[in-house]
Amino acid sequence: NFAELLGDDVFRTAVKHNLLLVGAVPLWLLVSLALALLIHQDIPGSRFFRAAFFLPSVLSPVIVGTLFTALLRSTGPANGALKLLGLGTLARDWLGDPHAALPTMVLVMLWCIFGMGVIVFLAGLAAVPKELFEAARIDGAQGWSFLVYIVIPSLRYVIEFWAVNLVVWSFTSLFAFVYVMTGGGPGYATMLVEYQLYLQAFEFNRMGYACALGTALFMVVFGIVLLQVRLMTRGED
Repeated sequence: NFAELLGDDVFRTAVKHNLLLVGAVPLWLLVSLALALLIHQDIPGSRFFRAAFFLPSVLSPVIVGTLFTALLRSTGPANGALKLLGLGTLARDWLGDPHAALPTMVLVMLWCIFGMGVIVFLAGLAAVPKELFEAARIDGAQGWSFLVYIVIPSLRYVIEFWAVNLVVWSFTSLFAFVYVMTGGGPGYATMLVEYQLYLQAFEFNRMGYACALGTALFMVVFGIVLLQVRLMTRGED
């Protein structure tokens, strides 16, 4: 089974897609952090936005997948809105186009998970003394310098914690999205390792090969997380 796995083109494609999702983790982190900083400024309606941003995180992936499948189909509201805005040339079957399907799913997953990240970062910001931010403002820190030299170091461990969670999530918690929205297609354009494992186990009844896939998935996730933790703790004794 493991020898077959090494020569399996579908497995290699699925791993590549999972790694592309890991590459999207900085985007997910940045969006959540930016919105958390905005809400932390006590803007008007901050409580409403806090609840609204968190809402997608409590929805079932099946519900989210079904909703966006309806919105993004070729005759759906998303393409209708583009045509009304005079951008009809951009309209397409977002989940049926091999070049657009995976990026579209990345954005759907971002919508589903960013609210939880906002709450995590708000909790981290609440633990930072307000005097630190006020002193930085008085010293002239603003914009990019305020983010890089004040906010990120203050939230280092929170960012590291959430980054590890997102990496694990991108390998182990996306089955429902693929199952509902694309079935791994078109072709293998959105195939992920956990969905391939499901197909081998329950569609093709190849439990031995599915076990090999599960073992390989564990080893890949463990290796990436171990490397991530080593990089984050480098220089600490």
